[in-house]
Amino acid sequence: MGRRRLLATTLILTLGCDKARQLAGGSASAQTPEAPAAARLDLTSRPDMLFQVYGERDDPRMIPVGVLRNGKIEQITLGASGWKQFDDLYGKVGAQYPVYQAGHAIGHVTVRQGMWEAGKDPLYTLPNCELMVPQSAVTLDASGRPGYTVSLFASTRALHEAPVTPMAQGEVDRIGRQVAERVAAAVGLDRAVVDSLDFHAVAASTGVSRWPTIVITMIDRRADEQSSAHEHTSHLLIVADRGEGASEYAPTFKHVVDGDASTGDFRRYIDDVDVAGDGTAELVLEGWKFGGDTFLQFLQYTNGTWTELFRGRSNWCLDDGAR
Repeated sequence: MGRRRLLATTLILTLGCDKARQLAGGSASAQTPEAPAAARLDLTSRPDMLFQVYGERDDPRMIPVGVLRNGKIEQITLGASGWKQFDDLYGKVGAQYPVYQAGHAIGHVTVRQGMWEAGKDPLYTLPNCELMVPQSAVTLDASGRPGYTVSLFASTRALHEAPVTPMAQGEVDRIGRQVAERVAAAVGLDRAVVDSLDFHAVAASTGVSRWPTIVITMIDRRADEQSSAHEHTSHLLIVADRGEGASEYAPTFKHVVDGDASTGDFRRYIDDVDVAGDGTAELVLEGWKFGGDTFLQFLQYTNGTWTELFRGRSNWCLDDGAR
């Protein structure tokens, strides 16, 4: 289960390209229901968009996540013709967008092929689906050397970059373990169970205080070996911050699973990026359930806690109504 979720973007990319094209042909259909006129996004002003860039580093894809406006990220609502117009505007060959990792610009992507180019097959198809969220094939030009797969964000406008607040990894781990132990005790997790979980902590320069935000993940190391959705599993994702005047870090968000894997609602940390444009970064998580589709969840820091700002789509097929 854990490995399947960690490799979800790579597997979805594979499904979205050659294998899916072999399974089902077709492209956007005029018979797909159009969104109610009042709900459709007006593209005439070319509103700012946030995209996710993912897949193999030498052949990445870019897919829209949401529209950036009024200090928020919102769902893109369009009908079949609107999505075609979207692809014409944002998926045009040669279009360039800045790309971000850990809240900082690291380069740009250039569109190589849009979703529905004249004289070409659609970039990807899905089984039994007429209209899909449009993707673009892009070239990534970024500093550093990304891994074999990438998971980045791109935007049509420059995003605010929070100052880097460095912290040694040893200190991040020490604080992370202390906070995780307090949270586990508060929710009644047995210490032996906590000690058996794989621990990972990362410091994110979100700008919500002069100290970095620490994101802690603790995952059942047997998850990859579980063959049954009804086996017991434990999983924690905790966010901790140190407020002004505080002497130590305290949990500002927690997500705990302790029960059957089939009923678990899991989370993992993806990145942080300032989508609201308020000078502080939002945390981006990936959510999933056992055997289910993944989705992006954006958390915003408000009044000392992290709460959901936006939740992305879990299904790229749009046939079940206008979206």
